[in-house]
Amino acid sequence: MQKQAKFDVENRCPMNHGAFYRSAELVAGVHAAAGGIFAGFRAAHALGRIYLGAFTATARAKDFSRAAHFQDRPVPVTARMSSVSGDPGTAPTKVVAMATKFYLPDGTVTDLIGITLPAFFSRTPDEFLAFLDAAKPDPSTGQPDPASIRAYFEDQPNGAKVFQAVRTEQSLVSLAQVAYRPLHAYYFINASGAGHWGRYHWEPEAGVAGQPPEELAKQPIDHLFEEFEQRLSAAPVAFRLELQLAQPEDSIDDPSAMWPENRERVVLGRLELRRRITELEIGDPVMMHDPTAVTDGIEISPGDQIIAARRGAYLLSVAERTGGWGEKASFLSTSK
Repeated sequence: MQKQAKFDVENRCPMNHGAFYRSAELVAGVHAAAGGIFAGFRAAHALGRIYLGAFTATARAKDFSRAAHFQDRPVPVTARMSSVSGDPGTAPTKVVAMATKFYLPDGTVTDLIGITLPAFFSRTPDEFLAFLDAAKPDPSTGQPDPASIRAYFEDQPNGAKVFQAVRTEQSLVSLAQVAYRPLHAYYFINASGAGHWGRYHWEPEAGVAGQPPEELAKQPIDHLFEEFEQRLSAAPVAFRLELQLAQPEDSIDDPSAMWPENRERVVLGRLELRRRITELEIGDPVMMHDPTAVTDGIEISPGDQIIAARRGAYLLSVAERTGGWGEKASFLSTSK
């Protein structure tokens, strides 16, 4: 069994700045936006599969962080690819996620959760609760009310930019041909104690590609996972881990604030995924991914209220889905 990465109590422990702030409300809001509770599944990202691989750092990575996975030797990883909905019967469309777990040499783990959004919809938990309320399905149509969503974004200029970007982008062609962004700013400290703020980006070696949403909608619910595994049967699928370096004017506390695209990027390493794997094979039936589970050499922003709230919400979601509910339909349980 893997040990959780250790936290520095003063600087990195998310408990110090509200990890459990309104967790029950956040999880309930995510359930409502998905159309209900689906027993035994994650509150969000219910439909997903896990893949085994390795991460190899570049020679430059250690210049930015003393973290164990940014040093000389490769480390094993698992990556859970998933849709965003809490309804496991909802197929992926435009937004998907990749949650990566690095298994470090000392027996600890560190997590990195990426999503295909350019930034987050909200700056604070209160704002995200308001967004979830606006996005919950209208009982008469089963779809969110566009007027409610527009009203929410009238007071959220950053979130409105994110929403507009998602509205206008194409759907996926492949889970291997999309960029994943962990959204939050992290502080990277090297062996000499020098530090830099930055944001991660996973960039696909196969290039980015899209297709009209109606074309993807013609495919079965598990199409993107099956397509991804067909690729794996021929060759590994790889992503570059790039670090976008912050400038003094860039917000490190607000995940809804986009940084300019011309910010310098440094390639920290290469992720290579090789085959599908299950929680049972890994020996981790819960498989929780926690964006605050950093390791020595990486710190979270103490002013980022969203990343602080995520840990409490994820812990509550784990408690819900491991509470002894009955069997799920077989076609869904294979994709849990």
